[in-house]
Amino acid sequence: MTSVSNERGEPDEVVAWVEQVTGGRVVDLRRTGTGGSRVTSFVAVDIPDRGVEQLVLRSEGSGSFTGTELTLTNEVTAYRALAATDVPVPAIRAVRPDGSAFLMERATGTDSLSGLPAAEVAKVLEHFVDCLATMHGLDPAGLDLPGFERPALPHEVTRVDLRRWFRLASRVHDLDPLLAFAGAWLLANAPTEVPMSFVQGDTGPGNFVHDGRRVTGLVDMEFAHLGDPMDDLAWLRFRLRDVEVDEAALHARYEERSGTRVDEGRVAFFELAVRYRCAVTTSLAVAGGGGARGWAAYLLQTQRFVDEVAEHLARLTGIEQPENVAIAAAANDRGDLFDRLLQSIRTAVGALPDGEVREQTRNSQILVRHLHALDRFGGAVAAADHDDQRSTFGTVLDELDLRGRAERAGRAGDLDVLAYLFRRVERRRLLWTPLLDRGRPKR
Repeated sequence: MTSVSNERGEPDEVVAWVEQVTGGRVVDLRRTGTGGSRVTSFVAVDIPDRGVEQLVLRSEGSGSFTGTELTLTNEVTAYRALAATDVPVPAIRAVRPDGSAFLMERATGTDSLSGLPAAEVAKVLEHFVDCLATMHGLDPAGLDLPGFERPALPHEVTRVDLRRWFRLASRVHDLDPLLAFAGAWLLANAPTEVPMSFVQGDTGPGNFVHDGRRVTGLVDMEFAHLGDPMDDLAWLRFRLRDVEVDEAALHARYEERSGTRVDEGRVAFFELAVRYRCAVTTSLAVAGGGGARGWAAYLLQTQRFVDEVAEHLARLTGIEQPENVAIAAAANDRGDLFDRLLQSIRTAVGALPDGEVREQTRNSQILVRHLHALDRFGGAVAAADHDDQRSTFGTVLDELDLRGRAERAGRAGDLDVLAYLFRRVERRRLLWTPLLDRGRPKR
C-alpha cells in the first residue's frame, strides 16, 4: 500500500481500492485543478508485467451534487452506454461497490485549447462537432441506460431534465427569487415536439480531450440525459464564449453530419437553461458551505450567473432591464479600514507556501469587498427594494414568500413580477461593487 494518498489528498481506502482492482501499485496521484463538484485525479499505476498505466479516478467529494440525484452512478452509466458506439469515450475500469468512486482509462491528449494555433483549434472543433452529431444520432432505445428517465411523450423531451434541475434548486433554502422565476418559466415554456437524443450536457472545450487534431474522448458525463440535441449546442456556445470560432461553419457542419437543422430559437431557450443550471450549481455549493473553489468564490459566481439569467430572460421575454439604478452610498469614513484590510490579505497571500490555503485566503478579498459594498449601499438598497415591493405586491414580503411569488409568476408568465425582479437584480449589483463587471454590453 502506497503512502501517496496522504500527500495528494485521497483517502487511504480509495487508493487501496485502486490498487486492489488494478493489481498494481499507485506511484502517482494528482488531483486536477478543474471542476468543482466531484474530485477528479490522474492516477499512475505500476502493474506487474504491464508497466505503468495512466488512469483517471472520479470520486465523491463535498461539492454541489453530493447527496443529490446527480450521482456518479449516472455518470458511469453514460460512459458504459456510449462505449459500444462510435462516440469516443474512455472505458470504465472499475466502480466502487458503494458508488462513491470509479476508475476509467485516461484519454490521450489535453482538455485545453489554450495555445493552439487557430487552424488546429478549428480542426479539433470540427471533429468535436462530428462526435456530437454521431452521439445525437444514436437511437436512445438502443442504449442501455438504467436509471435514466426516458420521456414518454414528445412534449416531455425537454422537460425531464429541467424538472431535475428544478428539484435541485428546491434544495437551496435562500435561492435567489429570479432563479425561482426562471426555473418555473423554463418548465412552462419548454419547446415541444422535438427529437430525443443522448445529450452530454456541459459539453464543449474543457469537457473533451484531444490530441491537437481529433477528439480522443468526451469526458465529464455528470449532466448526461435524454433530451433535446439543441441543449448541447447551447452548452457549446457557452463554453466557446471566449474562443474565436466560426460558429456558423460549425453549425453548418453539424447539420451536414447529423441531418438535424440547428434551431436558433431552441438554442436561445437552452442558453437560458445553461445559465440557470450554472446558477443552481453554484447556489448548491454556497448552501453546502463551499467546494473546490471556496465558499466566497462560489458566492460571487452565483451573482454573476444570476446577472446572466436576467439578461437571457430579458431577450426571451422582451422585458427591458433597467439601465441604471440611482442609489446613494452611505456617508462614512470606513473605506480606509477596508482598504487596509485588503492590503493585509494581499500581503499574507504572497507569503503563504501552501497553494490551497493561499487560494482560500485570496478568496477572503471577495468577502471584504462585498462587506465594503454592503457598508456603503446595503441600507439604501434594502429600503429601495421595500418601496418597490410595496408598489408591485402591495406589501413587503419575506424572502420565502418572495421566492414563492416569483415561482408562481414564472409559471404564469407574469411579466410585471419579472420587471420587479430585474430591478432587484440591478440594485443588488451594487452590493458586489466592484467585483461584478459593470462593463456589460449596452442593451
